[in-house]
Amino acid sequence: MLMLDRADDVHSVLWRERLDRGEGDMRLYRGIAVPSASISSVIANMRATGLRVGQGSQWSLSSIDLKPRLQELRQANPLNFADTRTGQSVPRVCACGDEVGATYYASRHNKSGNNDAAILIEFDADVADVIVDGRDFLYSLFQGGDPQQARDVIKATFGEAVLHYLDRAWATQNQEQRIAWCDLATQDNDVIVAHAANKTVLGGRYNTRFRSAFMARLPVPASRITNVKHLQAPADLPDVEVSVYDLRAR
Repeated sequence: MLMLDRADDVHSVLWRERLDRGEGDMRLYRGIAVPSASISSVIANMRATGLRVGQGSQWSLSSIDLKPRLQELRQANPLNFADTRTGQSVPRVCACGDEVGATYYASRHNKSGNNDAAILIEFDADVADVIVDGRDFLYSLFQGGDPQQARDVIKATFGEAVLHYLDRAWATQNQEQRIAWCDLATQDNDVIVAHAANKTVLGGRYNTRFRSAFMARLPVPASRITNVKHLQAPADLPDVEVSVYDLRAR
């Protein structure tokens, strides 16, 4: 098994202290692909209006905000979709915690047909408006991870706090309950902060590649956009260090 770089514990502690003081901003990075002819207009639009609901197919995401009820839901037995997937949906946009993941999405994953130009959007979001995007890595392991192979990796890349949810999920064979426990894990601020500090390059489903993956609440106003740029040079991306497929039960 590959030796892992653990989540940056010092970074997480300092961030936790900032959150306790109400200073909860996260710097996030969004990678998109657009037609080459639209580069200038897309960049200008992002700088002028920010990220908005319905702003193209690459933004069509939503989820239930569970954070206000997280402590209550942690006590549920059993926990199911009626607890975690009912209620008003919140529109969200996908982003990564560093440029590595966003560059992968901009230069490879999101490129198709006429969308041949990579754009990197850098913005700030309050941690209260951010959840982990677990679709390509974390959910797969909550549902079917090999405990002997996966537990230490998940702890190292999502932090100690994730184990409360992971152990509850693996204690049942009911897949709906396993997914519901992951729904909670993705919205725990301690898990979010630890995952943002992760330095290990993860390989997810569909050949995705990132260190940390999130969803931020929309809209993101223009005042929160810190940079928008065209990635002109070919992307030089680090190799995957841990693949989700190596951690699933056989």
